[in-house]
Amino acid sequence: MRGRLPFPVVALILLLMVQVGGWAQLETVPKQPDEELYGSWVNAKALAYVLYGQKSVVGPDAMEIYGQASDPAPDMVVSWDISSKWTDSEGNVWYKTFGTRTAGAYEGLKFQALEKVSKSGTVWERVVTVLETGRFNPAFFPRAIDPGAAYYRVLYRVKE
Repeated sequence: MRGRLPFPVVALILLLMVQVGGWAQLETVPKQPDEELYGSWVNAKALAYVLYGQKSVVGPDAMEIYGQASDPAPDMVVSWDISSKWTDSEGNVWYKTFGTRTAGAYEGLKFQALEKVSKSGTVWERVVTVLETGRFNPAFFPRAIDPGAAYYRVLYRVKE
């Protein structure tokens, strides 16, 4: 044997590589200029710590997170995308999002989240899955908004 693999074996290997590479990818939904999630959100009663802050300012390309609601500058910045968006029968808007911390504490940390903005647009609840592998995967989205979850947050819209 000359050390060459027969064509069918090479084709099978390439096919498997394409499949495995596609498993960990997430689709993105284009963000609209008026997403319900955009704006300033605060929960001053929440503990101020680095994984989540008391204040988040959400825009189309980044989320700024402030440790304390009164801080003049964000403690961290997150780039994020929307994987899916839908409205339930009660009028609440749901998102599956994923992102990466690009500045501040835990820079490089990747996460996936299930997000819910109330029908009134004044309450934002989220449950986050921190990705230990660093790879996005559709199977890693939280399945429900559970206030008892370790990475559950609730924030309230503020007008600025």
